Amino acid sequence: MKGTRPGRMPRPSRAVDASGRVCEVPDCDTRLSRYNARSRCWQHTEIAFPSYRGRRLAPDA
Repeated sequence: MKGTRPGRMPRPSRAVDASGRVCEVPDCDTRLSRYNARSRCWQHTEIAFPSYRGRRLAPDA
């Protein structure tokens, strides 16, 4: 069997101080996780597309 030396432990996840937070959208009662730094739940966040490396196609004009 082959092993490796123990390294450093990973840093703990950052937690937001406020507890009992709710999504800021009216009529949404979703409680936000203590690890969610945003003010909206997953359903109401704006879509963000990842930027991939490489050539990007020109938009159709």
